[in-house]
Formats: sequence, C-alpha cells, structure tokens
Amino acid sequence: MLPSADQLFEDADFIFQQDLAPAHTAKSTKSWLNDHGVGVLDWPANSPDLNPIENLWGIVKRKMRNKRPKNADELKATVKETWASIPPQQCHKLITSMPRRIEAVIKAKGAPTKGTADWFGVSNDVDATQKWQRKSLRHCTQRYGKLKPQVIHEMDLPSQDNLSMTSTETPPPLYLPPRTIVDPLARGRAFRNVEEVDGLSIPQTPITPCATSLCSFTSSRSSFKRPPCRRKRESVAKMGFRAAAALVKGRSLRDGTVRRVHRRSFATASFLDEDTVDFPDELDTSFFAKVKTCSLHPLERGWRKGKDGVLIQPKVQLRQEVVSVGGQRRGQRITVPVKKLFAKEKRPYGLGMVGRLTNRTYRKRIDSYVKKQIEDMNDHRPFFTYWITFVHLLITILAVSIYGIAPVGFSQHETVDSVLRNKGVYENVKFMQQENFWVGPSSEALIHLGAKFSPCMRQDQEVHQLIQEKKNSERHSACCVRNDKSGCVQTSQEECSSTLALWVKWPQHPSAPYLEGKVRQYGSVCHQDPRICLEPASVTPHEWPDDFSKWPICTRYSSGNHTNLPHIDCVITGRPCCIGTKGRCEITSREYCNFMKGYFHEEATLCSQVHCMDDVCGLLPFLNPEIPDQFYRLWLSLFLHAGILHCLVSVCFQMTILRDLEKLAGWLRISIIYILSGITGNLASAIFLPYRAEVGPAGSQFGILACLFVELFQSWQILARPWRAFIKLSCIVLCLFAFGLLPWIDNFAHICGFVSGFFLSFAFLPYISFGQMDMCRKRLQILVALALFLGIFSSFVVLFYIYPVKCEWCELLTCIPLTDKFCEKYDLNAHLH
Repeated sequence: MLPSADQLFEDADFIFQQDLAPAHTAKSTKSWLNDHGVGVLDWPANSPDLNPIENLWGIVKRKMRNKRPKNADELKATVKETWASIPPQQCHKLITSMPRRIEAVIKAKGAPTKGTADWFGVSNDVDATQKWQRKSLRHCTQRYGKLKPQVIHEMDLPSQDNLSMTSTETPPPLYLPPRTIVDPLARGRAFRNVEEVDGLSIPQTPITPCATSLCSFTSSRSSFKRPPCRRKRESVAKMGFRAAAALVKGRSLRDGTVRRVHRRSFATASFLDEDTVDFPDELDTSFFAKVKTCSLHPLERGWRKGKDGVLIQPKVQLRQEVVSVGGQRRGQRITVPVKKLFAKEKRPYGLGMVGRLTNRTYRKRIDSYVKKQIEDMNDHRPFFTYWITFVHLLITILAVSIYGIAPVGFSQHETVDSVLRNKGVYENVKFMQQENFWVGPSSEALIHLGAKFSPCMRQDQEVHQLIQEKKNSERHSACCVRNDKSGCVQTSQEECSSTLALWVKWPQHPSAPYLEGKVRQYGSVCHQDPRICLEPASVTPHEWPDDFSKWPICTRYSSGNHTNLPHIDCVITGRPCCIGTKGRCEITSREYCNFMKGYFHEEATLCSQVHCMDDVCGLLPFLNPEIPDQFYRLWLSLFLHAGILHCLVSVCFQMTILRDLEKLAGWLRISIIYILSGITGNLASAIFLPYRAEVGPAGSQFGILACLFVELFQSWQILARPWRAFIKLSCIVLCLFAFGLLPWIDNFAHICGFVSGFFLSFAFLPYISFGQMDMCRKRLQILVALALFLGIFSSFVVLFYIYPVKCEWCELLTCIPLTDKFCEKYDLNAHLH
C-alpha cells in the first residue's frame, strides 16, 4: 500500500504544496490536514522538488514505464506491486531528509530579510521587537533624561535605576536543552568549542541549577543564545598525513583522534552582580542517571612513570564541557598531533630495535614475577645520545672549516714543485701526503686536534732516538759561508762546497773564541756567538757550554753591522724547520718549509733549540719538553672524526643502536660504558699501532655492540628461540670485524673496545632475575666482570707506559696483505723518515 498521511505528515507543523501536485489535492489528504491542524504553504516557484511524496511518485512512474497497464484494475495492481518493490530504506531516507532540506531553503531565502528587519526593529518576532524598543528607550534615557513613570509601567520595565543592558537583554524564562557551558570571558578563535574545532564528539550532561549563572543565559557570547556552529571540515592533506602517521606507528586511526582537553563540571563564576534566573518547575533528573563509562585515554607511550614511580592514571572525560581560554592555547591542534607522532613506545627488555629487526619475540608463557620486573622497568630519555651526537657534529664542522679537506683517496698524494732551498738555488722537490677517504683533514691536522698518537702521549724510544741522532750530527756541523756573500747556512762539512764556500769550523778557524782559557772545540753557529749575545749573556758563572747543542736562543745582540766574524756578518738562508709527524728537523729555507707543510722557527738557529714534538702534537705544552705527556688523548680522540663520512656513520649508529640502549639503561650507565670502552680501545691501539693517528669512537661503538650480547644473555630464558637470535647478532658483529681487516681501519680498537664493553655491560646494564639464586649469581657476576675489566685496563697501562711491546704478528689483525702492495702504505713496520 501507499504510505498514509499519518506516516507522511506525523508531528508536522506545516507542509509545502504545489498547485498541480495530485497528492496535495486529494480529499483524504486535505481532510486529514484540517483535522490535525497542519498548515499548508505554497511551494516557491522554480524551487527544487524536495517533497518526499513527489519523489516517491517519481520512482513509481519510472518503474512503470516498461509495463503499461491496460485497465484500471491492472493499473491498481501494477501500482501496488511497483510500490512494494521500493526499498523501505529509500522511503525512510526521503521522508526523514525533508526537515533538514526545508531548513536549508528557509535559511537561504529568509535570513537576509529577517536580519534586515531585526536591524530596523520592524521584524515580526515579538522578542526581537521588544529588545529593539528597550535599547531605544535606554538610549533616550542616557541622552535626554529619565522616562515618565507611566511609560515605564506601560512597557512593563524594571525600575529606572536598574534599566541597563543586562535587564534589557534578559529573555523570558524557558527550559534550556543540554548544551556545552562556555566561558563568557573567552575571546577570539580559542572561544570555539573543542568538539567544533577538533572534530571530537563529547557526550554532554544537562545543566543543573548549581552550575547556572545569569551570564550563561544573558551574555551575548553565551552558547545558549548562539546558534550551533558548523564544524570546520578537515583538509584532505591533514587527514592523509594523520592516516600515514598512524600507519607508520602501527596504530589505528581512531586512536590518534582522542585528545586530552581541560574540563569542568560546573560553570565559571559570573561577572555580573545579579546571578538569579528562573528555572522550570521540574528539574531534569537525567543528570543523576547512570552514564556509560567513557573510553579511557591510552597510557603515555614511553617514559610513562612519575617521579615517585607511580603510574599516572589517565583522566576520564566528563559529559559536560567547559571551554576555557586559559586551558586551551593557540596552536594546540598542531602541537598535539606532532607530539604524538614523535612519541615512541616503551622499549621492551630483551628486544629493542635490533630485536625487532631480527624478528626476536618473547616466549608465550612468562612467569608473573618476571613479567612484573619487565613492566616496572623505567624508560629513560636518551640525553647522552643527543649530547654526544651534537658534539660530534659541531667538532667535525669546525675541524673541516679550519683545517680544510685533504686529498680524497686510499693511497698517497704526490706533489712536485720547484722550490728555493737553503743553498740559494731552486730545486725540484716532492711532497708525499696520505689521502683521506673519509673526506676530512690530513693526519697532521688530526694529530694537532687531539688524535690518538703514541709519540705525543709518552716518550717513544724510536722517536727519541731519532731526535738524539739529529743532535749528535748537528754537534759536528759548522756555518758554511758562501764566497760570493750570497748567504750562509749551518751544514756538515760534506754538504758545504770547498771551492764555492768557506766552512767556518772551530778550533781550526782563527775566529774561534775561548772558554776558561781554552779554545772552543764545537762551532761555529751561523748568526750566534757567545761574544755578541746580550740576552742571555755568556758571563761567569753562566757561561755557555762548549757543546753548542746546549746553547739557548739569543734574543738580543750587540749593536754594530760588522763584527769581522764571517759567520755573523753573513745573511742566513736556513733556519730550523720541523717536518712530518715523527719530530724530524731540518735547517732549510722558509719556502721549502712551507711547501712541506712544516713549522718554521725564525727565532732559532739550531735544531737542538726547538722541540718538534711540541709543534706536531699541539694542545697543551709538555711539562718537560723532552717527555711528551698528553695522556688525555685517550678520551679526547673519542670526540673527533677523520672526516664527514666518518661522522655520518657515527651519527647513524648513535641515533639507532646507542639511543635504543640508552632508553633501557639511562644516560649515566650508558655514558660510563661508552667512555670506558673507547678509552680501553684507544689504549690498545696506541700499544700495537703507535705511529698511526686514529680518531673516532670506534672502541666505544663496539663496546655498545657488546651490550646487545649481554642483554641477550640476561634475557635468554624469556626469549623464544634465543639461539637463533644469538647467531644473527654474531653474524652482524663478525661482518663489522671483517671490515677492520682493510687498510686504514683500526681493528685493535674494535676488538679491545668490544671486550671491555662486554664486561662493563655485565656490571652496569639493568637485568631481571629469575629467583633468589639467580639474583645472587648475577650480583657475583657483576663483581667478577668489574675485576676482569680492571685487570685488562691495568695490563694495557703497564704495556703502554712501563714495558712497551712490539708485536709483529699482531699487525695481521688490522691489515692482511692479500697482495704485495695491499698494506704497503699502511706503515706497519713503523718506518721513520
């Protein structure tokens, strides 16, 4: 059957009709509308057909086109059959959508006209007209004086003294539906409801008398007078970004829409003096009805405990909402999703990032005592990881900016040029420099910055022997003065030409001075003589010794251009220059010294007067110039890198492995393991590779890798298939050790850093116990691990400072000579030049 008028127009106040609509002109429809007091309005011309009756008849007509009835009985049967085939959902949708569409048409057509009428006070709305009249009277009262008493009585206004904006805007008593209580002091964009801004649907409770104030009804900003705002639709970009973030974090999209907001269950205090309002006789008792339990917020992911160790309980959403400007700040819609995006989940003990990558899982059944220990473990923020990464980046940028970038490659870079030498002629010289495949400074610059380099940390016997041999050979030298007066230089007799120059050697030369009545046996020295130096003066009892290798540097000479001494009146063309990293000194010209990137000493005349290791090492000067003592290079080199690529590798390791482990152990424990492992690795490298400048936290990083093994052993009983996890982790570490067999990669720091980090991890990493006996065993294990580490470290200190060793076969651990020239440039035999 066709739907009756009761079904179509039930609870309707009025309906629209069209003149030619057959459904509206039916007698049964007209009589039913008259009996039930439903008004009939003419449908505007040229308006869309929104009447559900007409829409349903249109559907029936379209379905009957293919089957035309021949007579009236067949027409009725066809209509009933076709009508029954229409889905009930479609009928219900058409009928129920009528109020919303009519409301849209009325608003679109009547809003401008009604607003204009309200502005001029001629609207048909009685409340609006009365409000406009009261405003006019108040304006007249303020401008022309008080109104007459009869006018006040006729208009049914309050007393003259109380005639104010508040009294004129007070509406008649009415029952208000449950709405959100909004702070009347709110301003601007933040005044919008939370659910209107963020799309949250929060259940609300009706208003209670104790939570109502006059300002909540009468204020021009009250939510009771303001029409409901249409929620702002989210952009496609924002919804797509939120969906992608939820997919990456492996969470449901609905979990990210819950947001914590500030709430109250009562209205804020009124700012008006009068705080009374008429309420209906009946109180709405739905406030005391049983309310469904709201879904709780998920626990904070990671670092979820307070300072006292008590879990922070999530707040339960209230059904009544108070939006306060103080609790809601601008930009909160952006900051909250960003914080949720970067928040990380709690780091599970025994798994971690490496465990997830290797598909490591827990056993299906874990003892409740063990599970409680895992849940009670605190998460830590990786402060040390962020700090050490920032320091590494900053120092690398400064080092590259100040010292530049050396030639990039794996071999040695050769430079040939014609340079003026100490003999006064140009010669073709060659400079060999080790290339740096890490894209960074040269080895000399890294040593100057604080790289691990044994000759700067102790008195190396081979370097010290080289310096003493240079002093002994220099003791038998003399000043070679060229006959053409072009210059002079301190050389040996073999290097001084007997035909083109004069070798002024004491005591054979008549210019030799006397010491304690005897002729000096060693000399002469170009541009230095005890007879013409005023500071420091050679006078009794502080006369300069006969051995000029012990002479000081003269800072002031006696005045006079001619002394009649050939080694003083000549122009000196060569002074000491420190070349290389092994303390080699030459008497040469400034041009040659600069070409060889050496340190030229303008103030000195002999190599015995300078300390080349001070120039090579830099940093703080030695306490004794003859004995290097920069032991702090053991940990200073941990903050340096050989180049940009080297630093990027360290940053990637630290932001993944180190950061993951610091969440488990905390900054103090992980920093102790990191620093001590690096120092031990550098100490071992200084013993077995003394003349190789090494930088970077290689030992520290392998000590951190050892923490992964210790964590695996400590959680062995709670893991499913722990042997498989051990094999996977061992393969990764063995591959990294294999890279240390290539040239210019220090495998000694890797191995010793890993061993020391292994013992330190047993002592400092947190663990779980599986009973009282297991707890005692692990405490004893901590003591044994500390003792072993101290034993290894003490042994390395003794081998480095007291009993230096040189292990020939140990060199195969850092570079395997696969070919004749594979390790040729590595300088394994520590040849000094």
